[in-house]
Amino acid sequence: MKQTIPLPTLTAPLAAIVVLLTAVPESFAQMEREELVDEVVAIVGDSVIVLSQVIQQENQWRAQGRPVPEEGTRERDEFREDRLEDLVEQLLVLQAAAQDTLLEVEDERVEDQLQERMAQIESNFGSRTAMEQQLEIEGLTIQSYREMMREQIAQEQLVQLYMARHGDQGAVEVTEDEMRAFFEEGRATLEERPATVTFKQVMLSVAPSDSSRQAARETLEALLERARAGEDFAELATEYSQDPGSATAGGDLGWFRRGDMVDEFEETAFTMLEGGISEVVETIHGFHIILLERMRVAERRARHILIRPETGPQDNARTRRVAEEVAARAATDDFEALIDEYHDTSLPDSATVPLRQIAQILPAAYLVALTGREEGEVVGPLQFGYLGQERFAVLKIVEQRDAGEFTYEDLEPQIRATLMRQKRVEALMANLRARTYVEYVN
Repeated sequence: MKQTIPLPTLTAPLAAIVVLLTAVPESFAQMEREELVDEVVAIVGDSVIVLSQVIQQENQWRAQGRPVPEEGTRERDEFREDRLEDLVEQLLVLQAAAQDTLLEVEDERVEDQLQERMAQIESNFGSRTAMEQQLEIEGLTIQSYREMMREQIAQEQLVQLYMARHGDQGAVEVTEDEMRAFFEEGRATLEERPATVTFKQVMLSVAPSDSSRQAARETLEALLERARAGEDFAELATEYSQDPGSATAGGDLGWFRRGDMVDEFEETAFTMLEGGISEVVETIHGFHIILLERMRVAERRARHILIRPETGPQDNARTRRVAEEVAARAATDDFEALIDEYHDTSLPDSATVPLRQIAQILPAAYLVALTGREEGEVVGPLQFGYLGQERFAVLKIVEQRDAGEFTYEDLEPQIRATLMRQKRVEALMANLRARTYVEYVN
């Protein structure tokens, strides 16, 4: 099948719109080439949308393998109207986001995503030469196409930032009838519900001794002195940090929001000033020092150095004895009470897992522990390493379900969340339309 280049969809300022430079190529539109005179189809604030942008939306649907109704049908007219509405809403959000001085699209994030997309497109063609040949057919060079794609990605990220900041404002309600109607409308497209096992667990992390904790703190305090004296924080993190997920990147944690990190870490990170280095912070993972690199309204970007207190055979043996006590009591005691008393609250205390995905989702010890069990059975203690720490877990099997059709009850939480998100977006769009001039040009 002939490969096509997915052209970016760009918005155009009203004052600058004379001729749109991107034409619809024969190979891309999958129709005979014809002379196309662009025409304005909508005015949104101080910008316009032209017909070729709507056609580009259609082309992107084709490039993604999504069906487009045949030309000349009522369905095609409705489809094109829907694509126009997509562009109008995108432009409404872009114009509002441009006025929000707290929103900032980072060039580094744009460039990273641009590299990924260009690599994927080149991979689809099989070679850079094949890609360049197709671009030439469509009147583009690699460089011009990259710039078009870079602008689209920047716009996409600006929209995402705006929606993240403003999209959850205002209360919305979802009724039972709306949720059931949503389920009935989509149930024909649902795949079979996989066989699952639901369990609760008491998980205990091996706790280090007081002397080990003190040694770890002293090691990190020495690193803190070096960082504040001017040594490169990233280099110190690469050499000393015991966080396997960030040490090789100089301790870089990227951007994060509240809820992404453990409480103690967040409380410090979200009260620091940009460029500051924290005091030593203790969490369930160990001891940290934090360098706050960047701030946004609801996000922070930071590096950290983690030093974990060492644990040894005596610590493991002590924790195993506690886990064995939990397993013995689970035969008669209320399991929820045991969770309240012993469970490490930084980790989930229950889960529902597809049987065929246990090995991919959970530590290897869970595969045998959850296979072929009876409801109500207590399993454990299991011993395994997780997130750099040794753990013990005692499980109680709550339910085993065979494969079958999804029910409304299975999906009710996801349906509610989806409809609430849709309603918040609709409310936001209604607000933007109410304060922005929008005209459709027939």
